[in-house]
Amino acid sequence: MHALLILFCLVFSLKTTELKCSLISIGLWLFIVVAYAALLQIYWMPAFWRALLYLGVGLGGVVLFVRTVCQSSPQIGIDEQGAFLLNQGRYERLLFIRANSVQLIAKVDKGQAFLRRVWPKYQVIYRDNVTEDVYRILRSYAAQQILLHRSEMHKSRF
Repeated sequence: MHALLILFCLVFSLKTTELKCSLISIGLWLFIVVAYAALLQIYWMPAFWRALLYLGVGLGGVVLFVRTVCQSSPQIGIDEQGAFLLNQGRYERLLFIRANSVQLIAKVDKGQAFLRRVWPKYQVIYRDNVTEDVYRILRSYAAQQILLHRSEMHKSRF
């Protein structure tokens, strides 16, 4: 068991890496906003309500932009206990759910709090958030974690 842990640490030795802003996620959100704006033009809506809606969306966008610029970037890493996210000085464990060539989806493990069981927090890591080598390491680790979790679930059924 100890040899497996040492091998695991050698294969997945990843220092914490800063998660950059993703062009994929920005493009996705921009597409959704433009689609909703186009749909509002198709259906009838009074000019006053439309102006209020655009003003609210614009102010919300400015607030989110300022918040993302001023807020420090989260960092992701892998240690002997698994993958973690270092966000504003707090370590949050990650349990990967999906892994593919574009994105990794991980559930942030917050323990057994009632709110986290009802409304879990997810972290999406796009391939352009980190360098190509780091993404390959994370994707490989995520795939192994997903397969291990599935086999444990299958063993617990029988």
